[in-house]
Amino acid sequence: MTNDKPNLTDSHFAEVLAEPFAELLKPKKFYPTIMVEYTPTKAEWEEIAEAIWIGALEGGSNHWIAYIHTEDEFDLKNGYSVVEYNFDIVIHEDDGSYYGYGTEEECVSHRVKAFDVIVDGINLLDPERQRLALDVGELGQLDANDYDYIIQLGVFGKEVYC
Repeated sequence: MTNDKPNLTDSHFAEVLAEPFAELLKPKKFYPTIMVEYTPTKAEWEEIAEAIWIGALEGGSNHWIAYIHTEDEFDLKNGYSVVEYNFDIVIHEDDGSYYGYGTEEECVSHRVKAFDVIVDGINLLDPERQRLALDVGELGQLDANDYDYIIQLGVFGKEVYC
């Protein structure tokens, strides 16, 4: 008994079918990734720090920050003072005890530098979010959750509060 079916791989029909898929069937080439360093100017850093702190304080981080104590008369919403003075801040976590039942002394607190938190947080971002965070023209593409994520990475080294 013989096989009466034509062998499609030996026919012109196989070539016609393979042509539209030829590009997909080619071996894949892997291209190297090039990381580009970018150094924002002082004025750009001021705008970046101001945008991140405002976004985090006005909605992004409210679910876990009870309040922030700053030294002297410094303002976290002023990018110039954040970058220029890199002042100490104390972030008090809202774990439910402060607003609900406990006292200020029972709150978990973290002493950090205002500008260092931003830099450390951005350094731990994925490359795409880093690009958006460091490009002043793209800052509008980030939202309050992204700003909160940057602050959490800067304070904890990872995302603790989702």
